Amino acid sequence: MRFKDARRRVERFAKQISGRDVWNWRQIKTEIFLAGKEHYAVCSEYLSSRSIVYSAGIGDDISFDLDIIRTFGCLVYGFDPSPASIAWIEKYKIPVEFRFFPYGISDHDGAMLLYPPENPRSTSFSLIVRAGASADAFEVQVRRISSIMKEFGHSHIDLLKLDIEGGEYAVIMDIVETDIRPGQIVVEFHHRFPEIGISGTKHALKLLKSSGYKIVHIDPRGYVYSFIHRGLLLARKQGVVIARSGL
Repeated sequence: MRFKDARRRVERFAKQISGRDVWNWRQIKTEIFLAGKEHYAVCSEYLSSRSIVYSAGIGDDISFDLDIIRTFGCLVYGFDPSPASIAWIEKYKIPVEFRFFPYGISDHDGAMLLYPPENPRSTSFSLIVRAGASADAFEVQVRRISSIMKEFGHSHIDLLKLDIEGGEYAVIMDIVETDIRPGQIVVEFHHRFPEIGISGTKHALKLLKSSGYKIVHIDPRGYVYSFIHRGLLLARKQGVVIARSGL
């Protein structure tokens, strides 16, 4: 374990003891692949060139998306409504396997206010109102995952990554209510935001677990969780490898 990771685990434990973080642990041990600069963990044996990957929250970093493309050869659909991200993508020579869409993902189709970060150099725009955020909010378009899937003709999602600065809670509630079950979900929770707190993450975790998801990885800071749906685990047990059969 790297020294930085060990320090982060100690810091997280202190937060858990003081009630400022969620008590949780890995439920399933499986082979994982760490993708991108942020080392998002995915279960590699359930991904292939035929997988469908949605990546919400791009900013100025597509290292996760590129690692997924290079490793598995599949298409990645990226979503981000922030002008900083759109401008960055326009200057970046992206591979044909990465398909970018300049709108956000939320729990409805329509418009929402996007709040710029306090630091003008940051690309961490947010759909939730935060203390210290810039007052210069502006409207952007957002879509539900169910609407996007219908438009693209997708019957399922193999991997959903959510790093959307607090907007993940609305998305999780929406996919649970609409009975959408991505095979894997990687999500960065933002309970460190005072406007959200640990109650928001506790509720989201309860929803995911009750919908059949098992935790396969938690990053040392306790922010990024990786989940796999029990349907994939059951299929493997029965000898069906979903990612390689295209189901």
